[in-house]
Amino acid sequence: MRREGGFTLLEVLVALTILAVALTTLFAIFGHSLSRAREAQSRMEARALAESLLAQAETAPTVAFGETSGRVPSGMEWQFDVRPYGDDGDTQAWPAAAAQMTATVRWGDRGSGQTFALTTLRLVPKENGPKEHGP
Repeated sequence: MRREGGFTLLEVLVALTILAVALTTLFAIFGHSLSRAREAQSRMEARALAESLLAQAETAPTVAFGETSGRVPSGMEWQFDVRPYGDDGDTQAWPAAAAQMTATVRWGDRGSGQTFALTTLRLVPKENGPKEHGP
């Protein structure tokens, strides 16, 4: 009996199994890389949005205390909060009033979403600052 050259069925099945495991691993690595790239892109977009909100508020002629919020077309939600900074003693001692401005951006699913926030201070004239509590 003469044996012809070639692979047996068992050898082909082993080779296909090894190939399947290798391809599955490669696809998982590529999928994870794409996910991380999307996450980095979202974080960069959130940072740019927060910086833009703070820049607009810092160049505005007046400061409006309170909270505003909105949503951009990409689906990110933002919140901008302006509060008086310091206590009554600080406010009386300082030559100007200070406002704490916080820009917060949220994206992703409600339960597992991510948040990015930037905070800065802005000096404002005392007449635009928080109202003093009189007797």
